[in-house]
Amino acid sequence: MDFTNLSKYINRLDLIKDTASQIIKDFDMFGMEVKFSGNAFNAYEELFEQVEPHISKLISSNHQKFLGILYRIDLNEEQIKKAVHENSSESFSAIVTDLIIKRELQKVVIRNHYKSK
Repeated sequence: MDFTNLSKYINRLDLIKDTASQIIKDFDMFGMEVKFSGNAFNAYEELFEQVEPHISKLISSNHQKFLGILYRIDLNEEQIKKAVHENSSESFSAIVTDLIIKRELQKVVIRNHYKSK
């Protein structure tokens, strides 16, 4: 499953809440606070607005921690390079933040798929 197949899951409240929980847990491991109101209608924007400043700060001030969170979330260099190439008008931190949210959603969808079998 790639990121393009995730659009049909973006409106499922249970998956959105699980995705937010996963993001909160992963960022908490690195001492960064992310909160989620539970509102699925603007979940992406809410999470993006909180995650992007953390990513931007890590990129400029703590490269090791930045790499650590990418490893924890399971984003690799090739995925990032491809996204940067496809979205050259976006800032690097915005591209990485988008990938983080989509990867966390992908993990939740895959986990739920196999849990239901």
